Amino acid sequence: MKRQKNKYAFFTIDVERLADTECVYNTKQPVSQTMMDGLDRYIDILDKHGIKATLFVLSETANEIKEKLKGYIKNGHKIALHGKRHVPPKMMDNEAFEMQIAQAKQDLEDTFGIPVVGYRAPCFSIDREKLAILENLGFRYDASRMEFSARHNSYMNMDGFEKIASEIYKKDNFYEFGISTQKVFGKNFPVSGGGYIRMANWSFIKSLLHKRFKKSDSYVFYTHPFELSREKRPFIKKLKFMDWYYLRAGVNSYPRKIELIIKKLKKQEYTFTTFEDVAK
Repeated sequence: MKRQKNKYAFFTIDVERLADTECVYNTKQPVSQTMMDGLDRYIDILDKHGIKATLFVLSETANEIKEKLKGYIKNGHKIALHGKRHVPPKMMDNEAFEMQIAQAKQDLEDTFGIPVVGYRAPCFSIDREKLAILENLGFRYDASRMEFSARHNSYMNMDGFEKIASEIYKKDNFYEFGISTQKVFGKNFPVSGGGYIRMANWSFIKSLLHKRFKKSDSYVFYTHPFELSREKRPFIKKLKFMDWYYLRAGVNSYPRKIELIIKKLKKQEYTFTTFEDVAK
């Protein structure tokens, strides 16, 4: 009998304030609500199922909620870097990127007393030159690659890397973890969470996830605190209608969808792990 290949599932969250969300940030309007209660709600869901999350944290935000994050670390969740501020790396030159990431990494390590070995770029925005900078700074992995055309995302080639699993690549001791997608009429559609799952028709998403889970050996889920927040969305001037819709659509049913995804992964015998554990 052929031995079944191990299948891995990773649950992550980009720890950022509502004001850091690109569409909100672009309005230049002050927003006092952080909606960080959504982080607690997400961790509660994962704790119920014994799943350890990777928290990609902005270093400036981490300082504001460091006691909360210390508690999560103590319970086995992993801290990784999302940057100093929520600025897509493709909007920075290499020198500025290296300077900011080195400082943010050091700030997190000083705050929590642990090595920070992982990174995810805001808006999944990165290129091969910046990937090399991460490796030189001592990171063991990046989790920013997305095979889907969007404004800033990183549909970068992985020449020189070995593909070791679905959307997981390795070069020497450095790993690249991609965001999960599924083919629809020959085109990739993200099925990793965020607005793609929260806003889309659930029957459509279920069919894509069913195909993905049966044939793929890895799955990455990501989200943001505002998507799980119970707080009322604030009125934000100059917010475009589609951005207003993005901030509100599907938030009530989203926690239930996350639980259903977890149950489907368990049924397909996925192992829940973290990027850091795989990179070790």
